[in-house]
Amino acid sequence: MLIATHNGKFHADDVFGVTLLTELYPDATVIRTRDPKRLAPADIVLDVGGVHDETTLRFDHHQNSGETRENGIRYSAFGLLWQHYGLRFCDNDRSVWHRIDLKLVQVIDAIDNGQDLYSVSDFGVQPLTVSDLIGWFNAMSTRGDEQDDEQFFVAVAFARQLLLRTREKTRDAVEGERVFLDAYKASRDKRYVILDRFVPHGHIAIKQPELLYVVFPDSTEGWRIQTVPTHDGTFEARMDLPKAWRGLANGELAAVTGVADSVFCHRTGFIAGTQSKEGIMELLRQALAQRVQPAAAQPAKSAEA
Repeated sequence: MLIATHNGKFHADDVFGVTLLTELYPDATVIRTRDPKRLAPADIVLDVGGVHDETTLRFDHHQNSGETRENGIRYSAFGLLWQHYGLRFCDNDRSVWHRIDLKLVQVIDAIDNGQDLYSVSDFGVQPLTVSDLIGWFNAMSTRGDEQDDEQFFVAVAFARQLLLRTREKTRDAVEGERVFLDAYKASRDKRYVILDRFVPHGHIAIKQPELLYVVFPDSTEGWRIQTVPTHDGTFEARMDLPKAWRGLANGELAAVTGVADSVFCHRTGFIAGTQSKEGIMELLRQALAQRVQPAAAQPAKSAEA
């Protein structure tokens, strides 16, 4: 198996593309060139050559006919390869494949094609992306002790760890959602769910319209109660924990709640903890008991008023 990509400066799409292929074909030889004579005998060519043709395993995206997703994000070489080989990498688990496409592949594709994914807020701080990190592995411009090809394979080794970890974490998230839904179906009160072990649940919790709180054990053998956000990407909760708890810890929180083994409540009111399940269940009871008082009803004005 001979895999070819372009030489010179590299980006996340060719690095992750080669990473994906060499996971599937660990004995493959990888060459970096733009010479058509050297590209021609390659079994797979990516990000160079001006052709996208899956029948001949050519995966370039630079031509004017380059494909675009329904959401407007154009494919890079990595995206084209993910469409062809990604499901195999994910052991035919379409849910895992789809989530990695959304979280990693489409982000790399958009950045490689110069498409903006977000606007910087008033904080003025721009997030560091995976594409940025891969770009840092390119040879230093002011030093002569690094070579492009050598640095490319350093970047591939880094990308391999990220890609494999992404797959495992995504599998964990998929399984976690199954555990979460099983527990929620068993809950008699749909305002809360009690998990017997922590599993990733943020995204799936938001999809349950009645759910307010998630209760679960933490890694320190204590217990936590966490609010459910109104939507993805925010800490704004459907119902915050009581104001009187916020920012308190240990004895101060115990004095307010009456729960002797209270540990803390975050100052924003999105999570609190105790040492025991009994303690956290009492916090849950109190949290559910809080009510937003409606405004006092005003007598209706008469038509003559």
